[in-house]
Amino acid sequence: MTQSAAPDIVVYICCNCIAQSVRLPRQWRQDGAQVLVREVPCSGKMDGQYLFHAFEGGSRGLCVVACPKGECHLAQGNYRAEIRVRTIQQLLSEIGLEVERVELLHFSPSDQPERLEPLVRDAVQRVSSLGAVSPPAAG
Repeated sequence: MTQSAAPDIVVYICCNCIAQSVRLPRQWRQDGAQVLVREVPCSGKMDGQYLFHAFEGGSRGLCVVACPKGECHLAQGNYRAEIRVRTIQQLLSEIGLEVERVELLHFSPSDQPERLEPLVRDAVQRVSSLGAVSPPAAG
């Protein structure tokens, strides 16, 4: 993937919800889509504009991996992430795009480490199956 090419799917993963030893590849191809993983300090620290920027850059979807409810290291970051994901889904709906293009996943440092990659890859497959973003028809 070149620096100028937008990834098809961006995965934002909270550093606090994964153990130090658990890491996903930084990028890969899956189902014809280029996937880019970005670690963030807390899923709740991302604002909606930051998330929506992935679509503005040409991505077809995104996944946010946050701590499970009640397990956020920074008190309520996972709740903030959930609100922001719902806000982006609402914006997508308003412009005629599928809300399924944005997924919120939960993962805990106490979860089995080998569970993370299949969890993310399944979400990427669901988002990828929606295809490229097409502008709504003018009407």
